[in-house]
Amino acid sequence: MDSTAVKADLAHVLYTKEEIQARVAELAAQIDKDYEGRDILVVGVLKGAVMIMADLVRALKSHLTMDWMA
Repeated sequence: MDSTAVKADLAHVLYTKEEIQARVAELAAQIDKDYEGRDILVVGVLKGAVMIMADLVRALKSHLTMDWMA
């Protein structure tokens, strides 16, 4: 599906791509601060969390292990 078709299906945009990216960066910075010097285990639920989790772990600077559950 192309972006034009997706846009036609939306009544209005709740959050822009830029707003989401900024919030993910804020969350990553807070997680890095809260868990400084510690290893992090990030567990995602395979029901729609893949994209946001991928963005979040890319933004993290901390060492982490990632896993998934259904």
